[in-house]
Amino acid sequence: MPGLKELHYYLAMQVYRSQYPCMARQSDDSHDAISRWEIQLRKGVLEFVILLSLSEREQYGFELISGIAKSAAIDVPEGTLYPLMLRLAKDGLISSRLAEGDGGAPRKYYALTVQGRELLRSMIPSWSKLTASVDRLLPGVTI
Repeated sequence: MPGLKELHYYLAMQVYRSQYPCMARQSDDSHDAISRWEIQLRKGVLEFVILLSLSEREQYGFELISGIAKSAAIDVPEGTLYPLMLRLAKDGLISSRLAEGDGGAPRKYYALTVQGRELLRSMIPSWSKLTASVDRLLPGVTI
């Protein structure tokens, strides 16, 4: 799927950076600025990641959170996921249904709607173009 490889690379780099911080000490302001930027970046890409995840199959909330954490290395708090899922449903991009869970408690399963698939189909070339444009800039960067 075009763009997915680039997303995985970016997310893997974020995990790497969090596990192996730079040897040079950054000022608190610089660290805070980077943290704020990364948070905004994750928020900006989260809708795309959710739609990509749901394109594979319908999933319930915890399954979606776990899958995104495992495959894309993005931690999605429930307090972030469920309001976003509500908005995506209001926009007609996903649908939901209640079904019995393994332990008997009902689970809400989410699936892409036709409109959600169409949006995702149009988002992929935009994502590919954006990541390719940024990737073209990276080799020339000297810091």
